[in-house]
Amino acid sequence: MADQAPPAGSDQVFSGYASKAAEDLSKAQTDGNLFTEWFFNMFAGAIDIQANSPTLFLVYLAILVALVILRLYVGNPVIKTFGCIGIYIYTTIQAYSLYKGSSFVLDTTPEGWLVTAKSIWFAAIFTGIWVWGISRLMQSLLVALVTMGLGRLLAPINPLRLLNKFRKSDAELENMEEGSAKNPKRQLTAIMFTDIVGYSKAMGANEAAMVKKLNIHNEIMRNQIVRNRGTVIKTIGDAFMVRFRSAENGVQCAIDCQKAIGDYNKGKPDGDQFHIRIGLHMGEVIHTGTDVFGEGVNIAARIEPKADPDGICVSDAIANAVRNKVPAHFMSIGRQPMKNIANPPELFKVFALEESASQKVAKPGAAAPAAGGKAGAAAAPAGAPGGTFKI
Repeated sequence: MADQAPPAGSDQVFSGYASKAAEDLSKAQTDGNLFTEWFFNMFAGAIDIQANSPTLFLVYLAILVALVILRLYVGNPVIKTFGCIGIYIYTTIQAYSLYKGSSFVLDTTPEGWLVTAKSIWFAAIFTGIWVWGISRLMQSLLVALVTMGLGRLLAPINPLRLLNKFRKSDAELENMEEGSAKNPKRQLTAIMFTDIVGYSKAMGANEAAMVKKLNIHNEIMRNQIVRNRGTVIKTIGDAFMVRFRSAENGVQCAIDCQKAIGDYNKGKPDGDQFHIRIGLHMGEVIHTGTDVFGEGVNIAARIEPKADPDGICVSDAIANAVRNKVPAHFMSIGRQPMKNIANPPELFKVFALEESASQKVAKPGAAAPAAGGKAGAAAAPAGAPGGTFKI
């Protein structure tokens, strides 16, 4: 009986594919089809190189994941841009080096400039299709799953959620968490309140659509809160109550939240968009481990309705604390009456530096928003400070 060949392993299977591809491409070259030969030889080389180097395959897989993380979870545009460019440059150089020394180039190409040209072609196509294209596909799939309401199921794979564990090592936050119902602790804390504009009306009009938007809203908010070292105290319907270890973290988080939601709304019809208000105050509040309360919390809750849709409103305590620390403009709207607050603070509207003051902020002396966030309320009392300035 003739000897039978042993079953082919995975490496042999890949090598078989590569050899068959090389034969087909050799014929294509003979027929004069250079584009076909160069294009498909790149894939044959990629299969061969990855099959013979599992470590290299894992490196490229990590690169794909890194690109998705940069695009989805990094809010700083400079870090995002240079991070992606750096990955593309590294991948192209790495692929060029691999192809230039591979049999798929040397065995089918005369020595000279053609070896370099073909290696550059292979590297560019490999980076464009495998790295850029596949990472975009992964990103689109993840975003589609989140928008389908699977955000909570996908939350464990969000790498930025790991920041929660690192934050627990911070001594200040550990001391804060030690408060209890029997032994509450008073600490100076920045408190942020948010809610969706017109949430109740939208929920009554189309409950299913609003629930879908609420899930997207919650995912966006939690991502930005974690990035800025915030802690969610509670959520009630569409409202978030968050505490921060510093006023700077709180204001930056508010700006990042509005920017992230603005990016989500771009290009979507009005019915698919949502808009939020954000209010912040810093004061001494009582921590019980799982909750916070006190006049500082009450003031923060009263400030949030003073913000415009897509806007941020903060107290003078916050504005003074973040001076020269946050890239934003602040405009005083004076002292607004607040229910059960005997001495309300001076309030400031906040907008990011890249935003237009004429579009985002009313002129000083204009009517301030009422408790429900609508224009037409009484203006700031006479003599109240006003004006727009950069902090």
